[in-house]
Amino acid sequence: MSRKPTALNAEFVELIYEEYHRSHSQTIHKHDDVLELFYIMNGSGQYTVAGRAYPIQHGSLVICNAGVMHGESPYWQNTMQSYCCVLRALAVPGLPPNTLTEAERSPVCFFMDDRETVEHILLALRQQQGRSDAVSRLLANALLNLVYAKRCRLSRDADVKHNEGFLQSIIAWLDQHYMEPVTLEALSKRFHISPSYLSHIFKTETGFSPMKYLLYRRVGESQRLLTNSTLPVSAISDRLGFNDSSHFCRTFKKHVGLTPSAYRQHFRKAPS
Repeated sequence: MSRKPTALNAEFVELIYEEYHRSHSQTIHKHDDVLELFYIMNGSGQYTVAGRAYPIQHGSLVICNAGVMHGESPYWQNTMQSYCCVLRALAVPGLPPNTLTEAERSPVCFFMDDRETVEHILLALRQQQGRSDAVSRLLANALLNLVYAKRCRLSRDADVKHNEGFLQSIIAWLDQHYMEPVTLEALSKRFHISPSYLSHIFKTETGFSPMKYLLYRRVGESQRLLTNSTLPVSAISDRLGFNDSSHFCRTFKKHVGLTPSAYRQHFRKAPS
């Protein structure tokens, strides 16, 4: 019988509630003495941790360890409503202070069946602001231990642990080949797994289907090319494997809120 993970206890600092708009960007930063648990209550976007960008959506929780750079990629158009629980004085055996997960593991957890519990805790924390410090600490530690138990459960489960390593190899391949035409069927054949099981483990761990992840990588790269190159929109569309420029423009506007040309013009007018 596996043992339950030892309960953690940390000091609650604050709860940061933010609703993201097109003009707002929480740029890359770090905190040397606190841990942040960044939960997406609504919407979707992209978040960068330790130099790597992760697509996130409702149900995603990002673990931002102390001393690790994190934040939104500049000019990424988020539509997220987020709750960020800030903690300090956390000690996990074998890890540096205010660190909840190993550096080599993905910092993103995805809550599905247990999403309601996480959100009830965060909403209760928000209601406690300015009231009882003792109650706020209890709620914050309840969230901390819920996340910690989820991470420990994944580490203990051999099948899920295998899935996590397998999933990282799929993500790495998509990150390398996202400019190429990729289908779910071709991806499943490459990794010798059925399309349905591939979609299942991918969405369970990330919150996205493989094709949605691929789409977000392409949109994110198109933003970089629009802001850092003079390539025509049609050339960017071709480079990223879209069917045609019209399809690219519709997709870009759906996920960013602006057409590619308007996005490029907005960036060039933005103050440096």
